[in-house]
Formats: sequence, C-alpha cells, structure tokens
Amino acid sequence: MITNITRRLWLSLFLVACCLAEPAAVRPDAEGPRAGPVPRRLVLVLDGVPYRTVNALRAEGRFRAFRDPARMISTFPSLTNPAMIEILGAEDSPGYEDHYFDRERNRMVGGIPDRMRGDKFVRGTFRESFDYHGPAFVGSLAYVGAPLGAMIVAEADLAGFKRAFHAARAPVFVGYIGETDSLAHLGGEWALKSFLRRLDRTVEELIKESGGELEVEMFSDHGNRFGWHRRVDLGGAITRAGLVTAKKLGAPRAVVMPQYGLVGSAVLFTAEENRAPLAEACARVEGVDFAAYPVDGAVEVVSRHGRARISRSGERYRYEAVSGDPLALNPAVERLHAAGALDEAGFAGAADWLKAAGDHHYADPLRRIFDSFHAHVRSRADVIVSLEDGYLTGNPVMGLFVWMRATHGNLRRGETEGFAMSTRQELGAAVRGHELRRLFKLDAAEEAESFFGRSGHCRTGPALARALTVTGAP
Repeated sequence: MITNITRRLWLSLFLVACCLAEPAAVRPDAEGPRAGPVPRRLVLVLDGVPYRTVNALRAEGRFRAFRDPARMISTFPSLTNPAMIEILGAEDSPGYEDHYFDRERNRMVGGIPDRMRGDKFVRGTFRESFDYHGPAFVGSLAYVGAPLGAMIVAEADLAGFKRAFHAARAPVFVGYIGETDSLAHLGGEWALKSFLRRLDRTVEELIKESGGELEVEMFSDHGNRFGWHRRVDLGGAITRAGLVTAKKLGAPRAVVMPQYGLVGSAVLFTAEENRAPLAEACARVEGVDFAAYPVDGAVEVVSRHGRARISRSGERYRYEAVSGDPLALNPAVERLHAAGALDEAGFAGAADWLKAAGDHHYADPLRRIFDSFHAHVRSRADVIVSLEDGYLTGNPVMGLFVWMRATHGNLRRGETEGFAMSTRQELGAAVRGHELRRLFKLDAAEEAESFFGRSGHCRTGPALARALTVTGAP
C-alpha cells in the first residue's frame, strides 16, 4: 500500500521535474547573454505578502538594505487583479479575478485550462508589463501535495527570477514572484517567512554583485491574514431572499456567484432591482461583515450594525450613516468636522479621510469601497460582500484538497495591507497603489526613458507601451 508520505514524495519529484523542464516566462528582449549595461534598478513585486510579516522579519534583522517598510493599502476586494491595475495604471482587468463572470458574454470565463496557458494567462494582461513572470503552468502545481508543493514551486519561481535578472540588459528590471501568495495560503506564515529569508539573501547578493550600485524597491499587492477559516453560506442567503443561483443572467431572480479560490470576499451579479434585497440577505449571514451595492451614483453599505451611504465628488468623499454605523466611521466624521476638513455638503478629501481613519480596522474604506464598483475592472459586480476575519468563500472543490492557512479579499487590515519598501527612499507609514506607481517610477509618463535601452527599443509590455505612445514618449 502506498502511504501518504510516499505519495507526497512522488508528487514532489514530479513537481521538481516540471519546474526544471518549464522555462522561465521572460520577455524575449531580456533573454540571452548580457551584452550591455547591467540593471541599475530592480522593482520586485511579491504576491500576497502581508506588512506584518515583513515587519516581523525586519525585527529579526532581515532586509537591512532597505529603509523602513510602509503599509501598502490594497484595493477592495483585496485581490491581485484590481490591485495591480491600480498600481501599474494599466488597462482595466476584465474581472476581479482571472476566473470571472463576463456580462457581455453572459457566462463565466477563464479557469484552470486558461491559467495553464501562457497566451491566456500572461499575454494581453497587466502581467506582460513584467520582465519576469513565472510560468502559469508551474504556478498551478503549488496546490499539488501542499504545502510541500508550494514550497518547491516557490523555490523554482525564485530561481527563474534570478536567471531572468542575470540575463537582463535594460537599466530597470521589474520582476514578479507570485508563489509567495501560494505559500501564505498553503504553508502559513512560517513557510512564507522561510522563503522571504532566502529572498533577502538573494537581494543582498544582487546588490553586492553590482558593486553596491543596484537600487531595489519591493512591494506586495495585498496582505494575507493567517489563522483558521470557516466557510460562509451565501447560497442559503440567496435562496432565503427568494433569488436563485444561476450560471448566467436573464431570469428575473437569477444571481451569478463566481466561485474562485478561497477568499474573504464575494462578488455577485444580478438584475439591478435585486441588489438591495440580495445585499440585505447576505448581510444577515454569520461571518459576513457587510454587503455593498451601487445606487444612484453612490454606494450603499448594509450590515447587522446598520446602513450607510458613500458618495464621491471629484476626489472628495462623504459618509452618511443612515441608521446605525455599519463601518464604525462616525468618530472619524466627528474628527473631520472638528478639524474643519468637511465642506458644507459633508465631503472631505481622500487624504483627510486616510488621516482621520488611519488606525481604523478598515484601511482607507470610503475610496476603496467606491472604487470597487467604479474602477479597475470592466465586468463589475452588483453586490460585493466583505467577510469578517476568519471566514472565507469560494471554490468548494478546492476546499476538499487544501487546508487554507491564510486568505485575503475583505476590507479589513490583515487581508488588505501588503508592504512597500525601498533601498533609496523613505515611504512613510502607508502608501496607496496609485502613489506607489509614482514613488517607484512605474508611471509611463514619468519613467519613459528608463524602459528604453540604448538602442531606443521599447522594453515594456503592451499596456505600458501603449501608454508611452499616448504620452508622447520618444
């Protein structure tokens, strides 16, 4: 009889063979022997690394080459696709995740087969802006024989990044390591910390190889909250509201609920007249923090603690507690009023709101909730549900094979807050995605020349190349 240990050993050997056989996903102009100047700046993107984890490693004496890390406030939902769209300033993602509901085609699009193919997963997406992105097929193997599989694939991702960096010739190299998120999900914080310690040594080696001239900047797209998680029953809530889960819209009471991953939020699609009753039903479910939906140019928020409305005027936001205080922001409103930051209509600037609610258990909530229905994705939800810490929803099949040790997606700080740090500049206590683009010079208009080699050949992915053309870069 083959024991579980034997199965894991065979799976591990299979993963090693696949990782060694699969080439690194790098742009063609980054391949081959180096025939020009070495990169002088490295921007490294890590998927799903929480601020608290990096801060703990700093206390150990790790990442000594960097200035103090800042909290990177992700989008809501705190998921990779919308977060990277905001950070890179790229074209909107088709959906909140790669497996998403397409309103125009009225069906679910994407999934594991598409993820296995580089032309579907990388090409034509924000991922093409990276000089290095691990092969989609190898990344999917992280869930085989977890957590050992995730650890092996993460090491392969790190090795692929190092090969691509050493072959690079452009003055700026932007790399993406996605398996840190898989490590957090499947291995927990101890596995993630172990990998990050090796990454720290790698970065120190690269700086040493450059004679100390290499500048390094690093950030993650969102956080992860470690701990036990229970599943919420949103399907039951939909039924109790007199609605019906379906694969497509058309029937008057149909609700489409994409089931991707195992995350701390849910995006629901339905007819406009169903938004309010659907949100109210979901808000009553154990484990649900709140539900939100767009109405009349604003966003309504409903929870067991009341109802509120979020409005925006330009870059100013207003929080109106209709009944109760579902986001617990009334004290922040009082502070803004006392400081004279509210105008006659009750609006305050985004920076004022960030300061007033800086220590709140929701990070920058008004902007993020409003943007969840108005930015970053093309196929936008009718209702978005944010879960309490310790709860998740998503693919029921995945839950049969893996034990999730961490998740992300909700509005709360643990699942929201990634990190950002630099060897060349202080970033302050917190940064938002669009600010990170400017601080790390990821904006096409500001950093056009850095993405061109001496020959003048464009060294960007399609999205950034188009932005350069629009801005009139040489």
